[in-house]
Amino acid sequence: MKFVCLLVLSVFLVACQTLTGKTSSIPEWWSAPQEDTSEWLFGLGEGRTLNSANQQALANVAGKLQTNISGSLSSRTQETNISSSNYVDRRMSSEIEKVSLSNFETLKTESISGKVFTLIRVDKQALSDTWLRQYQTIENDFNSLAAKDKAKRFQWWLSAQAFAAKAAEGDRLASLISGLTETPKSSNLTQKLQLLIEKNTPSVKLSGSHPEIDRVIQSDLLAQGLRVGSCSRDCDLSIQYKTSFSSSSLFGESVVKMSFSGTLTDVSGDFSSSHWSVNASSVSGMTAGKKGTLSIATQRIKSEGLWQSFGMETK
Repeated sequence: MKFVCLLVLSVFLVACQTLTGKTSSIPEWWSAPQEDTSEWLFGLGEGRTLNSANQQALANVAGKLQTNISGSLSSRTQETNISSSNYVDRRMSSEIEKVSLSNFETLKTESISGKVFTLIRVDKQALSDTWLRQYQTIENDFNSLAAKDKAKRFQWWLSAQAFAAKAAEGDRLASLISGLTETPKSSNLTQKLQLLIEKNTPSVKLSGSHPEIDRVIQSDLLAQGLRVGSCSRDCDLSIQYKTSFSSSSLFGESVVKMSFSGTLTDVSGDFSSSHWSVNASSVSGMTAGKKGTLSIATQRIKSEGLWQSFGMETK
């Protein structure tokens, strides 16, 4: 009887060890990762859920892409005098994973001790095609902008300035494609756009009556690559503003109100205007209160931006 009990106990322990071994064994596809091919990029990931495991696997794939893309950028940015390392750091890392999400499939999964292990693969051609379609859309938009009638030069200039982010995105996509396919795809949309803007910079005329406000407007224009010119007529952009002041007394202080009216005019006529007012009080009288309103007005133009201060809606 004692022998039988020992035998049963031994069988039970062996069975437990066998089950434990099966539960904790790491699958071969995890221990010996699949090598990338000309068609596929493979990635391993683990997490508490399949989704988190897939996210880690995508990060694994992104790391491989990052290495290739960094090399591609290094050669491309040497030609355009852009800092490769800064460009990579700022533009690449987070974007690769986002684009990859629509181009991967889960090949294998295994649940072990509360964790999920996964093997995914990314279709290089599908990913490259996605990026290429996006790039071609941006390139077509750029060509349309370049061919657009520039009779209303300031309006065109605004569109070109707004396109800068798209141009940078196009150059980024070209680098992604080069890194993925290992076939150089040149793109210099940002440089082309800048040259186009420089060639078609609008002339500007400023009409106002306060040096303090004039200086703020001119500083804002310079920051955007525009300069007030000497054109007396037919300027691409005319910036005009008028002010008026009124005062009242309150508890022994002078309360001064400045009313501001600003208008932006191009070759087709007025296209934006704005009317607003600011108030300032001073115990020293209206002159001091007037200076206070001018100071507040200049701060408003600085904080809102020139175009918004003149009634334009900009993105």
